[in-house]
Amino acid sequence: MKTDSGPTEELWDIPHVKFRQETLSNGLQVILRPSSRVPLVHISLHYRVGSSCEVPGLSGLAHLFEHMMFQGSRNVAKNEHGRYVDEAGGRWNATTSKDRTAYHETLPSNCLDLGLWLEADRMSSLEVTAENFENQRQTVIEEKKQSYDNRPYGRAFLRLDDLAYESWEYSHPIIGAVEDLQRATLADAREFHRTHYGPGNAVLVLSGDLEEEAALESIHRYFGSIPDRTRSPRPVFREPSQREEKRETIRDPLAVLPLVITGYHMPPVGSPEYYALGILALLLTDGSSSRLYRQLVYERNWVAGLSAGPNQYRGPSLFHIFLQIQDGVPVDPVLDLVEAELGRLCREVVTPQELEKARNQLAFRFVRRLEKVSDVGEILAHHAVFYGDAGEINREWPRYAETTPRKILQVAAETFRPENRTLLLVEPGQG
Repeated sequence: MKTDSGPTEELWDIPHVKFRQETLSNGLQVILRPSSRVPLVHISLHYRVGSSCEVPGLSGLAHLFEHMMFQGSRNVAKNEHGRYVDEAGGRWNATTSKDRTAYHETLPSNCLDLGLWLEADRMSSLEVTAENFENQRQTVIEEKKQSYDNRPYGRAFLRLDDLAYESWEYSHPIIGAVEDLQRATLADAREFHRTHYGPGNAVLVLSGDLEEEAALESIHRYFGSIPDRTRSPRPVFREPSQREEKRETIRDPLAVLPLVITGYHMPPVGSPEYYALGILALLLTDGSSSRLYRQLVYERNWVAGLSAGPNQYRGPSLFHIFLQIQDGVPVDPVLDLVEAELGRLCREVVTPQELEKARNQLAFRFVRRLEKVSDVGEILAHHAVFYGDAGEINREWPRYAETTPRKILQVAAETFRPENRTLLLVEPGQG
């Protein structure tokens, strides 16, 4: 058992998050963060499995199990998990990413045992039946149609990683391919579940109004006897360096305005480059005084929307720039302006005023994310899964604050190379 209150030196007066960690004998990692400000407790259970853990020909199983986990267990009937939480006055949800699947509830603190019992019951005795499997397979196929096939720019968002990445782990979409979902058997689903969904491959975080010893006692009671049968291998990411630009145009009959998505290859989340590029994203697109917003929106009115920033992958990542271009505006001048601004970042150090502004924005965000017990719980779980250490929650801000203008210049020059770019242009109209 250990505690972590963060580094002793305080930078910019960002509060450190105190928490307690323990690992059960079955491998379940437990993180407790007491806070009695409001009578709520947030329960977050992250499994270290996402679409990057799938094998070619069987994509979509991680996302499928996001749905399957609500289909009933030994003591909880189908779709009753959410009803129990609703009737207690709580909220619940689940999400799947490339690298993890997360389930969470926020409940009145006197209902902590209810939430723990619900999560433990489906961890230990999920009903992976033929009926549930077929039902949820069709649900996911319909979800893909609604969320991507029949939504503006939906196919483009799926295509970008496919175009940018050579390796299987990150190139295929989280939701999976319809043909793979149709090909999968019940035996495939059961094997995937046995491999990845157990206490030895999970992180349980409790954040909020709780008493540590009583909470630990409940955790041991509900989870301690669950055997760990997982043998979840960590993906090995082997993404080759991109040697020339990749560019593609998609016609989208549902799109109203053209959209440009660019992705520059970069190192994983948590790397020094990640923090430098996070600051660069603020300089480029955050707020009306940011470089691209000022030129593309305020001065020229060339784009209707824009954003930029690094994604959060455990393996090789991408720095994205999204540009929704106004009707009638040619694409090439917009791209020329963006390239010119990126070129400036590769040649000239950012000004002290810009860097100070970015640090102030980050400091505000770091403080504000501590307001809700749910936010703190999710951030602790994120750091435990992605960094292998929840204590990174207290080391992240110093890494941003200590990033120098020279480091930003160096990372910009390494990242924003023409041959390192993948560009996807979406044009309205029939393909």
